[in-house]
Amino acid sequence: MSWDPGFEAAFHPKAIAIVGASGSAAAAEQRGGHGGTMFVRTLKQLGYPGHIYPINPKGQDVLGCKAYPTISAVPEHVDLVIVSASARHVPAILEDAAKAGARNVHLYCSGFTESGGETGRQLDNKLKEIARREGLRVLGPNCMGLHVPAARMSTWDFMPAESGPVAFISQSGGHASFITRYGREFGIKFSKVVSYGNATVMDCTDFLEYFAHDPETRIIGQYIEGIKDGRKLTQMVREINRTKPVLVWKGGVTEAGARAISTHTGSLAGNKQVWEAFYKQTGAVRVSSADEVADMVITFLHMKPPQGRRVAIIGGGGGNTVSATDNCAREGLEVPVLTLETQKELSKFVPPAGTSVRNPLDMGIVLRDVDLFLRTMELVNADPTIDVVIVDIFLDLVKEAGEEKIDEMGRMMCELARRGKPMAATLYTFGGDPAIRAERAKLNKMLPEAGIPIYRSLPRAARAIAKFMDYHDFQRDLTKWEGIS
Repeated sequence: MSWDPGFEAAFHPKAIAIVGASGSAAAAEQRGGHGGTMFVRTLKQLGYPGHIYPINPKGQDVLGCKAYPTISAVPEHVDLVIVSASARHVPAILEDAAKAGARNVHLYCSGFTESGGETGRQLDNKLKEIARREGLRVLGPNCMGLHVPAARMSTWDFMPAESGPVAFISQSGGHASFITRYGREFGIKFSKVVSYGNATVMDCTDFLEYFAHDPETRIIGQYIEGIKDGRKLTQMVREINRTKPVLVWKGGVTEAGARAISTHTGSLAGNKQVWEAFYKQTGAVRVSSADEVADMVITFLHMKPPQGRRVAIIGGGGGNTVSATDNCAREGLEVPVLTLETQKELSKFVPPAGTSVRNPLDMGIVLRDVDLFLRTMELVNADPTIDVVIVDIFLDLVKEAGEEKIDEMGRMMCELARRGKPMAATLYTFGGDPAIRAERAKLNKMLPEAGIPIYRSLPRAARAIAKFMDYHDFQRDLTKWEGIS
């Protein structure tokens, strides 16, 4: 698809027609539907600057927007048509959209292949025939559609309004909604979010191609249940992944999950071995939960690529650091012993009782003294056996020296990260102290801006950093082999 100005209009429409919007928002809520009227309400709440045209046969105005009986009756060109009507009416609506010259259509309605009946399959075939004949770009059916913060446009309620560099493509409207909202907790902002449902006409490859050329998008995530053309997807991801990391969450990898897919979007799941080969051939970043999506995005957004997989872990609590070492080893990261020279220098100011200076570093005492913390970080950062430093900070310990020390420690970490090796952090507090929560909120903003991603736990940090290294190793190997050939 490359960069299609006609398709771009769907993401930044000047006029939207909403088929199936009628009556008041209160009446629509009483009927239990999200539907057309709710789409009008959501667009108005977001401050959508374009024109909204409700379409209903009675010509009944909706929430202050003048309604029209058909799309072709609208007095201006419509860039996007949202259809919230019974499936049986869809063929006639598509014909009307084509007559009006509207080429971008979002089918929110269900009742097609995913229903499992012959009527649904016939409607699917009719939908494809009209779309092919008229050149319609049809999103869905059975999907939530588009969320574009910069355009102040969304078909979801209560979505984040800030725009950012991450695109997310999802067959599941629920996953698209949750990940977009969940990402806000990590400071992740989205350029565009697409829920595409049954993929009767357009599937994930169409959107991948668009985002490959979208200047607003730097990272692409996607949730896939089924795919029409596996070879095309493999080739596209392998190529796009060179410049824009592609995260792929494949749903239905178990037998039970595959059965669930057939009733969700009517897709063919594909077997596990096929998808294993896909990841190996493309270098796509494998994710399997919203947590992993968030962790990988913040890693790509904030961490500079380490030179290798050798990790230093600095924290308090022997059992905690031992568990962290196990997690790193399971994920394919190394936790090497620091050089004797580094250990000797650390031992000059770290008392031997209840501590360890080998790696992992069990050094709760250091968290109570910012000056000692800085000396420790400088030494570990300079150690030639280390490529990346993970700091596990119990903020309650730091506050024992004064709450201002939390901010001071954060600033020291930022300065070191800017001139030193890649760094990651985990932050903990268990007391509920308002002062600590306020300082933590500042760190949540300060550290990522300096190139230090923050994770919810050490196991999540280890997994994300390992996959980050896998991505860069794949790209380096790909470049090397292409150079040889």
